[in-house]
Amino acid sequence: MAEYELHWAVKDSLIAYLSRIEDGVIEAKEPALRTAEGFTFALNDAASDFNETEHTGVLHFLGTAHFSGHWGMMNISIKDPRIELTAGHGILSIAQGGVLSPEAQVPFVELNVVPGSHPLMFTTALTAEGRGVMGEQYNVGQELNPLTLVTK
Repeated sequence: MAEYELHWAVKDSLIAYLSRIEDGVIEAKEPALRTAEGFTFALNDAASDFNETEHTGVLHFLGTAHFSGHWGMMNISIKDPRIELTAGHGILSIAQGGVLSPEAQVPFVELNVVPGSHPLMFTTALTAEGRGVMGEQYNVGQELNPLTLVTK
């Protein structure tokens, strides 16, 4: 299997907003990296099995994109994203919990491959669980930034 990275800016308006407020924080926690284009997540080879031709399988990435502001009242973590696809459609889930309950993957956005894209790009639409992570100002089905799978 190829060595992939997940590149994702998450939501431009969120990053712009947090960049303007006094205590806004936008950071990556290793092994994720923050770049000028957004965030790069590293592939967990041991937990991944993906068929690039069929756009089917599982890709598990490591690292966290963290957003906070309003003296802790806004606290969003996109941790260890995991993509599960069948024929170019699927879900990106993220790790949640772990303090008082076991950590579990929860569906964050629905994914659809952008036909003919190279590198492989996906549109993203917020799930109900994703809205719970992002906040009530977002709607179920709202588009976030597209994400890209890049071969290293």
